[in-house]
This record gives sequence, structure tokens and C-alpha cells, in this order.
Amino acid sequence: MGNSGTFTVGLLNAEGDPAVEPAGTVDFVELDGTSILRAHNLQFPPSHSFTLPAFPQARNLHCVITPSLYRAVQSEFFTLTAGKPIDESAVVLRDPDHWRPQFTPWNALAAPFTALKAVLDGKFVKLKHGPDVGVVTPGVYDGMASSALLLAKMALLNLFTVLSSQNDPVSDQPWFNAVKQILMIDRERFVATVTGNLYESIDHILSHMDTFRSQGFFPADSSLHYDNIPGDYQPTAPIISVKRVYEEGNVQFTMAKVRNAAGAAAILLDCDMDEHSNVIEHLSDLFTHVFTGGTHPIDIHEYIVNRQTGADLGYRLRPAGEALAAGAA
Repeated sequence: MGNSGTFTVGLLNAEGDPAVEPAGTVDFVELDGTSILRAHNLQFPPSHSFTLPAFPQARNLHCVITPSLYRAVQSEFFTLTAGKPIDESAVVLRDPDHWRPQFTPWNALAAPFTALKAVLDGKFVKLKHGPDVGVVTPGVYDGMASSALLLAKMALLNLFTVLSSQNDPVSDQPWFNAVKQILMIDRERFVATVTGNLYESIDHILSHMDTFRSQGFFPADSSLHYDNIPGDYQPTAPIISVKRVYEEGNVQFTMAKVRNAAGAAAILLDCDMDEHSNVIEHLSDLFTHVFTGGTHPIDIHEYIVNRQTGADLGYRLRPAGEALAAGAA
């Protein structure tokens, strides 16, 4: 009988807890793409162990895990040695198609959300390319239920979580402290009136990029962001934009000096967030993403909870079937 070895794998979610997966597939593939072992309908936890041919009978094997609730992951190539088992825990990220948000009601939001509520309560908010949210009240906030509004609400809470936990390096204050009123939201961004200090900070960073590049800043394209200025505001100067790389993803700060229909001057922030190439790039010592790119709010949720242990985002995710059965939004 040829040499054989053992490969054991378990699944962890983005928070670092055991991922509950009801029907995953694990496939072991040779360098030429030939499958040597495939197991279907595996429940995790527990971890699962597989007996595979070891060196010299087999080398350069590849493990692909395709869960039903999470995005697929794959291993780097590996070679088993008899008597030297491999034991891995792969972090898997929730697949947005199979999860739904359950939001904390307005009146139950924790104290850190006071700053967000202050810039929303009693204010008129638009949804980009959709029906307006309207004047925000606790009932309106809790009643946001359409697909577009659910995505925009998640994106807003994601951005608030990051901007309230990360500081503007010029003022040394949380970024969100500069926000005065949120005007528009969508699945990637919010647009808000902000203090002039924030414009000065972004302008200073852009003017001293040699200093701030080492802190993760880089110039960003602003040309596509004119479309995000609400129709009742007109720019009075070229807009400026910068991105900063955080472990949770890239945050882009696009600033515009504007006047409203009454001629009053204001400063607008168009803030959006996407993933960057280093976000959870390696899900373990062995496993990596199968996909690249992505700006779905659930993807951003995964990056945040992976980097900010115990973060309260104002919502949690439930499997779509479970959420529907429970009548959750």
C-alpha cells in the first residue's frame, strides 16, 4: 500500500468563531486539475479529516472548500508526508446571497450610535437612484425594508463603525466627528455636510502626500463623484479626493465646496468604502480567497468584524432561510 497522510480542516467565520455550515463540499485536486477525493454535504462543525495519498505517490495537492452559506476558499498547493498530518482552520466569509441583516431598533442602539442618530434624527435623507428615505424618525429608520434600503442602511452603519473608530491624523479626532448632516445614502456611501476642518484636513493630506503616503493614504480619482452631489447643491471649486487603506478596507474621502439653492456655502463629504487586495488575503496559513474584489455591504461587514473584535455594527447577519422563517427584515 502506498504512503498516505491525513488532512484535517475546520471552518471559522470572520469573527473567529466556528462557522456553522450545513452542506459544504471539500475537493482535493492534483496539479493537473484531477480530483482525487470529493466529499459532499459536510456539516461544520466539527472539523473533518481526510486520508490522502502522501509523497511520493502524490504531491502538489490543492484543497477547495465550497460551502453553501459562505464564499469558497482554496488552499495553496501542499504535499502530505506520512506521519505528519496537516490540521488547518480556514476562515470563510459569508456569501451575501445567503445572508440577511437583522437591525437593532433605533431605540435599542448602543450609546456609541448617539453620534449617528444625532445627524439623522429629524433630517431628510435621500436614497441615490431610489425613493427617498424621508425625514428620519425612529419609525422610519426601523421601517427601512426594501432591498435597496437594506443595503444602504448596512453601508451607512459599516461606514459609521469605521469612521468613529479611526482618527483623522491631522485633527487627531474621529473622522465622524466632522459630520453635520447626512443627505444621501446608497449601498457603498453616504454624502453629508461636514465641518470646514475636514476639508482642510483632506487638502493638507493631498498637499503633503510624501508624508502621509506611509500612513496608507493615496490620491483618488474624483471625476466620477460629481454625480453624487445632490441636485440642490452646486460645486464652487474642483472637488478633491483621497483614499486611506485600513485593515477593514479602503475608505475614500471626496470633498466638495458647494452652494445650495439659497446661495449658502457648505462643505460636502462623499464617503465610500471598498475592499483592498490585502483584506483577509490569507484566511489561514494555507487558505486564500477564491474571489477578488467586492463592495457588497456584507463583504465589508466581514472585514470589519474580522479586524475589530466584538464590534457592534448596529445589525447582525442571519442565514436567509432562518431570517425569513423568523420574519426578520
